[in-house]
Amino acid sequence: GGFAGSGKTRTASEMIIGFYKKTKLKTPLLIIDNEKGSRFLVPLFNSAGIETYVKETTSLPDILHAFRMVQSGEVGFLFIDSLTKVWYQYVRDYKAKNSRNFMTLQDWGKILPAWQESFADVFVNTTGNIIFTGRGGYTYDMEENEETKKKEFVRSGVKMKMAGETPFEPDLNIWMEIQ
Repeated sequence: GGFAGSGKTRTASEMIIGFYKKTKLKTPLLIIDNEKGSRFLVPLFNSAGIETYVKETTSLPDILHAFRMVQSGEVGFLFIDSLTKVWYQYVRDYKAKNSRNFMTLQDWGKILPAWQESFADVFVNTTGNIIFTGRGGYTYDMEENEETKKKEFVRSGVKMKMAGETPFEPDLNIWMEIQ
């Protein structure tokens, strides 16, 4: 995870290339691309001897199909760049299906468990090699302004723009920052 320009896609690509070399993996790589980076990545992977397929999508059903391809061994590695856009599409689909312009607390109480069940649990239970990137966002805390004595939200940290615990489901998490 990280903000735009922090090197998420390139770092993930280098990790994938290293994995292919180290394990001598011969099955193709599948890139789920919604960041338009595959046009630069395919030549990089091809020069490393990695057969690469690309699917441009933000659809959760496409992601779930890709999980089945990893599980069956049809592809040796899945690279989702970026999962944040899949999450945003999932929320948009929910809003359209339920005729919502604004999400209420009750909506979040439905959508977060549904995402956990339909994506996160499936991801954790898929045997195979999967890397995903996610856009950075901020966390906020409520603090009292010392001058005005009014409560206000202040940035308190960073996180991946994603549902609940999703950024913590992988075995390895890397937060990228521009230095």
